[in-house]
Amino acid sequence: MTATGRAAVLHEFGGGFQTEAYPRPTADRGGLVVEIDTATVCGSDVHAWKGHLSLGVQLPMILGHEMVGRIVEIGPGADVDSVGQDLAIGDRVVWAHAACGHCHECTVEQTPVLCSRRYIGYLNDCSVPPYFTGAFAEYGVVRPDAGRVRVPDRVESAWASAGSCALRTVVKALDLAGSVDRDGTVVVQGAGPLGLFATALLSLNDPRRLVVVGGPQDRLDLASQWGATHTVPVDPAEDPAGRIDEVMSITGRGASVAFELAGAPGVVGEGVKMMARNGRYVLMGTLGGQPQPVDVATIVTRGVRMTGSMSGAIGDYHRAMLALDRYQDRFDWNRMLGSTYDLDTLADAMDAMVSMTEIKPVVRPSGR
Repeated sequence: MTATGRAAVLHEFGGGFQTEAYPRPTADRGGLVVEIDTATVCGSDVHAWKGHLSLGVQLPMILGHEMVGRIVEIGPGADVDSVGQDLAIGDRVVWAHAACGHCHECTVEQTPVLCSRRYIGYLNDCSVPPYFTGAFAEYGVVRPDAGRVRVPDRVESAWASAGSCALRTVVKALDLAGSVDRDGTVVVQGAGPLGLFATALLSLNDPRRLVVVGGPQDRLDLASQWGATHTVPVDPAEDPAGRIDEVMSITGRGASVAFELAGAPGVVGEGVKMMARNGRYVLMGTLGGQPQPVDVATIVTRGVRMTGSMSGAIGDYHRAMLALDRYQDRFDWNRMLGSTYDLDTLADAMDAMVSMTEIKPVVRPSGR
């Protein structure tokens, strides 16, 4: 094992990446050191790269927060994961951001994902120890206060990496949405990783209508294969009123349950107009950008219940891994994955995400 490890470092928003070496980390009591086996690119990485996240970001930084690490060092007391599974050298794990554990949200509300002091590794300065703060690096550090879950043997690392963000976020959002049954009319706004994972899980409830609004067409085709009964393409050049009318025509009375998973300008305003009376609308795709106009009168007169959903707790990571394992014969998770890149070609992976030519680019820091 080498004394240093490489990472792709960003020094300027929107700029290129420099491959740099840092001292190999060591495991604290209750913590782990891992070799990053696989990472995947998330839309939030693109927002952070461009400097568009509303969350605090410190340069220089190592982007990436969807990753699977193979354990190379176990700190004292860290030989069991957050759900009681034994951990050993060589096991693969996914892990969560670390909440402070001492604020109102952490303790009284028991919603650590809303902790205002939550440590989100890749948003922090990587020029100081422990250096390896993000996923686009050869090593990763699982802090003692971070939840961690062993990846099931049958789950491929690239699936688990994508599932460690998009799928665990969807798992939590579906809980907040409440029951979805065979009589439901469900609308999913967005056909990216969030939208596709949501479509797959929602299809298990066999709703009467499951409508995915988004694009490009290849993603809508995959949504249909994963359970969408209808798809509605989004053309930014067209009047949104047309797709709102199409959704209302398909559903009859609008969405009884809807999920905003696109994060695009104006998407929430459109979603509100797609809602049925007494409908439930869960928002989780928008983390920054310009404020979006919303017709409040429609919310009031239709009795729409709107809920924001942020990230997911470590239990959601665990349930995401179980879903990837259990339903791998029903959904071809590889269909979501793009080409494989290394640290030196990370910029190409980011460009593939921006251009939407790939749904989920895969990064293997070691190049293997």
